[in-house]
Amino acid sequence: MSVPGITDTRQYLTFKLEDEIFAVEVAKVREILEFTTVTKVPRTPDFMRGVINLRGSVVPVMDMRMKFGMALTEKTVDTCIIVMEMLLDGETTIVG
Repeated sequence: MSVPGITDTRQYLTFKLEDEIFAVEVAKVREILEFTTVTKVPRTPDFMRGVINLRGSVVPVMDMRMKFGMALTEKTVDTCIIVMEMLLDGETTIVG
């Protein structure tokens, strides 16, 4: 039996930055990585931490805390990189 008005079910990955909870659609998440060494790229905005090598692919890494006007992310045992697909200028791009 179907419920009227419900046509789609979506799952979300939630994460916390300071006291705020954010969510991304699980279908967009490629993987979750332990925080690793990020290579800084000159002349990029402060929120761009740099790039990582993910199995031969260069993946840009953003610090979402800085993007939202919060302090720089400190590395802890809970710090991770969420690698996900984003639509930028009409093209699917992988970012962390």
